[in-house]
Order: sequence, then C-alpha cells, then structure tokens
Amino acid sequence: MHRGLAAGLLLFCVLLNGFGFAFKLFEPVPLYDEVAHFVTPFVLVALASEALYRLGGHDRFFRTPRQAALTGAVIGLVGAAGWELVEVALSAMGFTISNRAPDTAFDVVLGVAGGALGGFYADRYLDNLFGQPRHRTGSRVK
Repeated sequence: MHRGLAAGLLLFCVLLNGFGFAFKLFEPVPLYDEVAHFVTPFVLVALASEALYRLGGHDRFFRTPRQAALTGAVIGLVGAAGWELVEVALSAMGFTISNRAPDTAFDVVLGVAGGALGGFYADRYLDNLFGQPRHRTGSRVK
C-alpha cells in the first residue's frame, strides 16, 4: 500500500476516535460508536497484514482466505479487548464513557468483525499486489 494511503487511513482512525472522545460523539451521534469500533480494527488489521506479508509471514498467517480472516479476527479481538480496558480506565479517571456490559460486548464483536474483514480484504489485496496466484481450492501456488 502506498505510504500516503496508509498514513491517511491511520490519520482517519485517529481523528475518528479522537473527535469521538473530544466532542463526546460516541453516544449522541447514531452509529458513530459502531463505525469507529468496526472501521478502526479493519484498517489496523489490513495495515498489520501488509506488514506481516512484507516480512514473510504470509505463508504462516495467510495460507487461505479463511485463515487470513481468522488471523484478522484474533487481532481484532485482542485490539478490541485492549481498547475496552482503556475505556474502563478512562471511565475510572472521570471521563464520560459508556462501558456497560452490552455496549462493551457489542464493541468487541464489532472489533472482531472488522478485524476479520480486514484480514480477508488484505489477503485478497496482497495476493494481487505481490502476484500470488491461487488454485481453485483457495490455496496459494508456491
């Protein structure tokens, strides 16, 4: 991915979450919280997937689209759980953040879904970028 695009996507995620906190947009703006909790892991997993791919980890983590989605889902789960812990800590420090159980659980589900889709998308995109043809079964030609 072009560095400018990668930087732009990261900046978008930072601004999306930063404005959400600074202007308290997560609760009153419909779907703002959901978009942030889906888009951020999607972008971060897609970028992390490209880094893994460039470092030679594609054979281990991206053998099939299903494995790529599973890898993305795990990364999304870890990231979402970590983020929810940050929200609990910020709430304990006096920030107004909703960390009710249903909201937290749904945020984690969105993080897993965004991560899974990010892994799947990155797998398809990176195959084309690096010229990795596929068999009909979905496994890569080595």
